[in-house]
Amino acid sequence: MPTFKYKARDRAGKAVDGKLEAPTLQLAGDQLYRLGYLPISIEEAEEAALFNLSDLINRLQKVRLEDIVVFSQQLSTLYKAGLPLLTGLSNLKDQADNKKLQNVLDEVCRDVEGGNSLFASMAKHPHAFSPIYVNMVRAGETSGRLGESLDRFVALADRELSTRQRLKEATRYPKIVIFSVIVAFGVLLVFVIPRFAATFAQFNMPLPLPTRIMIGMNKIFQNYWYLVLGGLLGISIFVKRYIKTENGRYFWDKFKTRIPVLGPVFLKIGLSRFSNIFGMLNQSGIPILQALEITSTTVDNVLLSQSIESVQQKVEEGSSLTNALKESKRFTPLVIQMISVGESSGTLDEMLKRVTDYYDVEVDNALKKLPTYIEPALTLFLGGVVLLLALAVFLPWWNMASLFR
Repeated sequence: MPTFKYKARDRAGKAVDGKLEAPTLQLAGDQLYRLGYLPISIEEAEEAALFNLSDLINRLQKVRLEDIVVFSQQLSTLYKAGLPLLTGLSNLKDQADNKKLQNVLDEVCRDVEGGNSLFASMAKHPHAFSPIYVNMVRAGETSGRLGESLDRFVALADRELSTRQRLKEATRYPKIVIFSVIVAFGVLLVFVIPRFAATFAQFNMPLPLPTRIMIGMNKIFQNYWYLVLGGLLGISIFVKRYIKTENGRYFWDKFKTRIPVLGPVFLKIGLSRFSNIFGMLNQSGIPILQALEITSTTVDNVLLSQSIESVQQKVEEGSSLTNALKESKRFTPLVIQMISVGESSGTLDEMLKRVTDYYDVEVDNALKKLPTYIEPALTLFLGGVVLLLALAVFLPWWNMASLFR
């Protein structure tokens, strides 16, 4: 479908310009009239160049969760101050630093100005606005409490970002150590071992097993380095793509929960996210079945997601939420007990918040203790690597010394 560039004026007389897709020039003008614009000029856009660096950067740029948090905070403030929704969106669009988000907000503004609701306009851009965000906006827009719904999402997103940051900080030291060992091993393998091999070959003496292993690895890397790098790259691409599949994601999430020390942490993070998201949606007035459906798609754990879908199906068939959670056998007794109390006393939101707070404290304590478990494992790993390198380098010299004696 052709793309047309236009210049027009809105109802307030403000000059606007942009692009739109339409089958013909006349239909493009009709579309502008329906949006409330008075066209000044419309012309077909030229074909884009084969390579445009700025367009490529804009396409590769992503809308981050941090960008959505800032946007939500600002929109909530403007909405509570009594500013019209469309005016607030237009102002925030111009202030957005992320070009991708700026383009998305531009389309959202046009749709809202054309008569669409805010949540329906945002739902057209799932790469920017998640299902939970769209549904919380929908609940706020329907009830007239959009500002409160946005504030709840900001609180939810802040908790999510905080958990991500704590995980990064807990695993930063092991990543640096492992990367340093790999670099040192590579330098030794490429530059040091070949000189040792040439020296040892002159004496025609049998070499120890560690030295032969290192020399063999060096020959493989020197003669078939392109196959080694290509194989590593191919494996990494295959693993990434496999994890994105349904079976791969299930296998990866199952594997994560079985990792010693880290497995329970991932499970607690998933349970905290479930109780937090489910509680936020329920507090926003979203029906329980719809809240379970949304939570299952946003909990970011296939095992929990499947369990939540099973719970949703049983609740739809008439079972209580507590009994459905028990039958799934995926949720801890704490979650089941707190939700049971909340169901019977009518304080489900409060109980879910307490579950979230409890698991957040548990995750925080587990991440603080994580280095005490990782350091011994890293020490053993480094000791093994250093021992292999030391034996590969020094054993031949000891053998040569004994030969000379």
